[in-house]
Amino acid sequence: MLPVDVLAKLDAMDEYDRMLAYDRIGRDHRMSAAEVEAQFNAWKSGGVVPSASPTPQQAPSAPSGQSANYIQDASRYRPTYDPSREGRARQSQIEQAVMCPLCNSALGIPATRPIKVTCPSCLAESTFTA
Repeated sequence: MLPVDVLAKLDAMDEYDRMLAYDRIGRDHRMSAAEVEAQFNAWKSGGVVPSASPTPQQAPSAPSGQSANYIQDASRYRPTYDPSREGRARQSQIEQAVMCPLCNSALGIPATRPIKVTCPSCLAESTFTA
């Protein structure tokens, strides 16, 4: 759901700018332009009023104890941005890659189970048991 402040900004735009903003906002919120437009139209007509997007303190939570949706080539998901000794040690432990259950981002993880993972994209916390 889009935050109310985003919908209010859309409401303040003229029709052409709003049409252009649907695509940009959709990319920002992992939605299609049509979904953004539908939410705006529902909000404008007094339909469903979405809640504000989660803040880092209110990160969404995926169901715990779920089995992972594995990705075949885990080596593509090894982070290389931390050149420190600890960073290299963490990178060498990545043996598998899974999909975040909420936003479908790829996450490189070690084979340890159960494992608690926080997605860097949507900040959802998931626990994988299998």
